[in-house]
Amino acid sequence: MQSNIPCAAIHVGKDKKSFSAQVGNEAERRGWDENVYRLKNADKEKNNHYNFSRKNLNFEIVKDGKIVPLGSNPIPLHERIQMRLDELGFKPYMDARHPNQVSKNSPNCTVGMIFSGDHDVLNKLAYGDQKIDTSDPYADCSHIVLQQGIIRWAKDTYDFACRKWGEENVISFAVHCDETSIHAHVQTIPVEKVKKRGRIGSQYVHNDNPDIVLSTKEWRALPKEERANYTKQTASKAFVERISYAKVWGETRKAKSEYLSQLHTDYHNEVGCKYGLARGIPYNELSEEEKRGRKHKNKVMLEAERQAKAALDKVEKYAVLATIDRRELAFPLLNVKYSVQEAMNTVEKELSIPIPAIIGQKAWREKRSANISAAIKSLVNAINEARDKQNEGVRTSVNKTYTYYMQNLNRLINENKSLEAENDTLKEENAIVKERISQLDENAVRRVAAEKDKVIGTLKGQLSTTRTELTNIGNDYNALLSKYRYLVLQWNEMKQQPEIIEAMLRVEKRKQEEAAIKREEQAKQSRHQSIIDRFIDEGHDALRNFSKTGRMDFNEQEANSIYYGIMATASKHNLPIDSAKRVETATDKFLAGMAWDNCGNFRRECVTSWTKLFATKDVVYTEPLYQNFLAFVDHMSCSADTYVSLGGSNGCADQLTNWNGTQKIGLGTPTKRKVYGLSQ
Repeated sequence: MQSNIPCAAIHVGKDKKSFSAQVGNEAERRGWDENVYRLKNADKEKNNHYNFSRKNLNFEIVKDGKIVPLGSNPIPLHERIQMRLDELGFKPYMDARHPNQVSKNSPNCTVGMIFSGDHDVLNKLAYGDQKIDTSDPYADCSHIVLQQGIIRWAKDTYDFACRKWGEENVISFAVHCDETSIHAHVQTIPVEKVKKRGRIGSQYVHNDNPDIVLSTKEWRALPKEERANYTKQTASKAFVERISYAKVWGETRKAKSEYLSQLHTDYHNEVGCKYGLARGIPYNELSEEEKRGRKHKNKVMLEAERQAKAALDKVEKYAVLATIDRRELAFPLLNVKYSVQEAMNTVEKELSIPIPAIIGQKAWREKRSANISAAIKSLVNAINEARDKQNEGVRTSVNKTYTYYMQNLNRLINENKSLEAENDTLKEENAIVKERISQLDENAVRRVAAEKDKVIGTLKGQLSTTRTELTNIGNDYNALLSKYRYLVLQWNEMKQQPEIIEAMLRVEKRKQEEAAIKREEQAKQSRHQSIIDRFIDEGHDALRNFSKTGRMDFNEQEANSIYYGIMATASKHNLPIDSAKRVETATDKFLAGMAWDNCGNFRRECVTSWTKLFATKDVVYTEPLYQNFLAFVDHMSCSADTYVSLGGSNGCADQLTNWNGTQKIGLGTPTKRKVYGLSQ
């Protein structure tokens, strides 16, 4: 099997019965500052490589495929999951012995996955040609700019997840760029659609109007002569959503395996092939050795394998001594070929031993190191024996070659000794730390016990004080209750007196009058705004009709409607029109509300220019005219029964008078500056 082909990777996590806030905060980097990154990397057992300077490159995809920085949602992930579970009506089984804990037989309600791929391919998509060292957690990567390639890959993966499980069930899609390899965490809720339970009822549909649908009870309530107008139909059951991990991911082990295999195939066909990521060979087509290599390993196991493979590479370097051509190296060192092969077999045998579970990894790792060291030492002894047997002439001819390899061999031996010494030091430090932890535990127990006694004493004192206060409060309450009942009796007697009854009626009448005035004022404001909008709408209609003609000038009715439409727009937006510049601003507002139906761009630009020319050059906008227009609108809004005639007619404005008794100017043809046609 070729191992150098870049492949896509999907890791499906264990289905869970609940979701903790700690796991959600880690996925969203919520509350992670530089100190948290440093503490995470200090845990050597987990072999973390978090880089704080690349934290700003992390992002997430939310509803409708929108890209936002990671952790932008103010609602934490565990709360969003609970909100979706509440929408679906999911209630976990609680443990009878521990009411605050979820029972072990509770249904699984959430599944987490990690989508990733070949390290070099995703780095190329994310960073392009920028140089970056992802293995160094303390490298300064603040200058790195995230490329669009990784965003396209993430959006395609997000769309794939939404098609697979539903966008409303993809609660989180977080992309991490601050670790060694780029990957996306996807948290989902398994939901299936099932038919509602219960009996299927009948329904009756009207023969002439299918929109009228009655239930059996409603149909029976009709007169017999009207029942014949309906036809009986069998109603179909509606579908509802419910959480079911087994129905989505597979009810049996075989079904789940087939679902996972198909998941890898679908992801390759829809996403992976677009970015040159091949589908891995299915599990059932692998050899036994390759199946063992496919098993999920934690970071400690991966680091152990890396060290073992590095030791095997060192042994293979010394194997060169046994494969050099005799013309270049003709001395008894060629006889160590068997020893070299034996050492390589020993190392390979150690690598073939299955890695144990979490318990026992330390003993397995120490035993493996000891066996590999013994194999290397036996190889060294074989080389030393071969060197002693060779004659003086051969020794001179190969002195340089032998010295080179022996120096490397001595260096490896020294490195092995230093590692053993470091291991002993770590064991001593570990023993000291364990002793300190035990002492801290004992001191903590004593402190907690003393603090508990102190708190209990304080609570007892507070409880005694509280009881006394409650007794006093009870007495005060009884006294106030007696006073209240006495006042109620006095009030009931006062309400029977004629002057009190009359005063109450006056107050009620005044409240009704104030409410009526307030309602009338609100209605007047609404009518005022409605009249303004009608002026604007008629102006828009006139301008729209003009744009559909081939004319180059407004007729009188169009000019009136557009003139008062601009003035109404200025009133609606509180724009003064005491200068040509401000008139042009009001005209722009008027044109912005236009809907240009079936009007070409050229015609639209011409009509726009003519309208601005008309408003600034042809007609006059003065303060008296503007105030007269507002007075007309106010008059028309005084009553809902008042008829409003727009479109430039005089309407009722001819009957308005000024303060001195003179008649106001009606809303007839607008006053013009001079004879100036639009055709000019």
